[in-house]
Amino acid sequence: MTSRFHIRNFVRNVLGCTCPDKVFEQIEDEQVASFSSPHTRSLTIGGRLLIFIWHVKDRESFKSRLLAMLAAGKKERDARGLNRFRAVLAVAVTPDDIETEAQSYFKQYAGDDNRMHIHVVSSVAIRDI
Repeated sequence: MTSRFHIRNFVRNVLGCTCPDKVFEQIEDEQVASFSSPHTRSLTIGGRLLIFIWHVKDRESFKSRLLAMLAAGKKERDARGLNRFRAVLAVAVTPDDIETEAQSYFKQYAGDDNRMHIHVVSSVAIRDI
């Protein structure tokens, strides 16, 4: 699939993760067809970090399906004993268009779980991964 270099750059520069270089020696990259969550790609970095990527097509689909994605990510993170889960919403429109709502839904769901994060990015930001 994608080179470690591009994934590492995405995780560090777009998501802001400060994982050490050693973590990037082990990358699992899977295309998924999940029925319970809208994400289509799952990355596991160094057996520590789980990332779900969802290409959000429109504002309405995001509202109705975000909580399912967050629940699936948290469940997988905990079941696999991973340290963190990052939900990535890749949008074709300006990310600011849904950023505020996404953060609001996320805060309601995650509460004080500081091992979960959400990122709303432009689809352009993920084109190399």
